[in-house]
Amino acid sequence: MRLLTKEEGGIETDLGAEKMIVAEKELKRITVEVKSFINPSLIHEFLKATGQYVSYETVIDKKHINRQMFLAMPYYVFDKLKKYDFINDIIERFHINLILYNPITESIEEWII
Repeated sequence: MRLLTKEEGGIETDLGAEKMIVAEKELKRITVEVKSFINPSLIHEFLKATGQYVSYETVIDKKHINRQMFLAMPYYVFDKLKKYDFINDIIERFHINLILYNPITESIEEWII
């Protein structure tokens, strides 16, 4: 994945420990909302993150920006959250694309589209 410069249309907004990244993956242009899930309530953090995801995706769609939206989270957070049926229902209903990453190795473990 290559990050785009501002001149190429890239942005990187620091949201405390989190970021939104505009990048290219192979030939696709993507926007990634990166979440660290440091709040003890993973469900609350997930609901907040999905609200932001849907909002950003709506703006991208409305403005006809050619980007695919992704929500990035630590892989172990997803392992805990996916045990709840309603979490899986939200992901499915809103077609949330996920990037599961390892914050220690700073590597992507899985793409879920």
